[in-house]
Amino acid sequence: MDIQGNMIRSTIQGFSTSYLLYTACELGIFDALYQERRHVSLLAEELAIDEDILFRFMRPLVALKYVNEEKNYFNLLPLGERLAGQAKDSLKDFLLFTGRQAMPYWSKLCEAIKMNKIPYQLVEKQPYFQAQIQQNEKFEVFHNMMSKTSEQLQLDTYFAAKKDWHCIKTIIDIGGGSGEIIVKFLEYYRNAQGVVIDLQHVQQKAEEKLALYGFDSRCTFQAGDFFHAVPRSGDLYILSRILHDWEDEAAITILRNIAESMSENSALTIIEKILPEVIEGNASHLYMTDLNIWTMCGGKERTQSQFEALFHQSDLKIKALYPLKEDDYLIEIVKKDFEYQEGII
Repeated sequence: MDIQGNMIRSTIQGFSTSYLLYTACELGIFDALYQERRHVSLLAEELAIDEDILFRFMRPLVALKYVNEEKNYFNLLPLGERLAGQAKDSLKDFLLFTGRQAMPYWSKLCEAIKMNKIPYQLVEKQPYFQAQIQQNEKFEVFHNMMSKTSEQLQLDTYFAAKKDWHCIKTIIDIGGGSGEIIVKFLEYYRNAQGVVIDLQHVQQKAEEKLALYGFDSRCTFQAGDFFHAVPRSGDLYILSRILHDWEDEAAITILRNIAESMSENSALTIIEKILPEVIEGNASHLYMTDLNIWTMCGGKERTQSQFEALFHQSDLKIKALYPLKEDDYLIEIVKKDFEYQEGII
């Protein structure tokens, strides 16, 4: 058996598995089978798909253990349940975002590298985040994916180490989207009021989500642009998964604006992935994530030393580093001018 050849062929055809899952999601297969067994003929009728094509389409889903089949009846297995929109820990929005936005840009990877361009630029006419403002369909896909990802973020490690819940009065979430992250902080910092800062087109969704969570009395939305100014008077600032969207010069601009608004008692919490300082075989998914963020919008994932270089140029420094789940870290930052007692943990 050609083990190496089979491994290479499997990797080469990985794109087809991605398209298989994405298409199943777009067709509504996972949603239709969620907690309900279906005969192939009924499923085909409900989804308006040719029965023979549907059965052939379902076979690899069965082989890959996303779906179970018995006597032409199909039901979801645990992997398939994660791709149904009804699931609490659903990855449906991430899959739709990947299929609708990331995959077309990756198809231009070779051409873009040769031309020294971002793959996104060979597909779209507008900068990535400008398209989110002007094209509602793109905004919906991006927003749903980011909201679900933020909902699933676990900050237990950070909160378990903190003892200052009564000291924080004002929390400002910069680029906070519809508020999924700041809600987690407000639940811990029970005496605090919150402000979500983001572009105007996010306001309606943010206010709806804050009301849904029951935090509309403690948190407001304020339209703003972190490239121009950041509100003062924050005890705690949040910057969650923002810096990786931007190259270094833009990231430094964001950080400097925040630093100028921080007082000697303010802290900035940054949530990002951190790459290993040297290439590690078990970090291949992080390197692919780094390429993906560049392909999408020209951003980058960074090592700790690369983050430290950004902070140094922004008059900031690391106070503590908290590992979270799923390769995320919370980096606690203070202004460089002020001394602190804690070390990096």
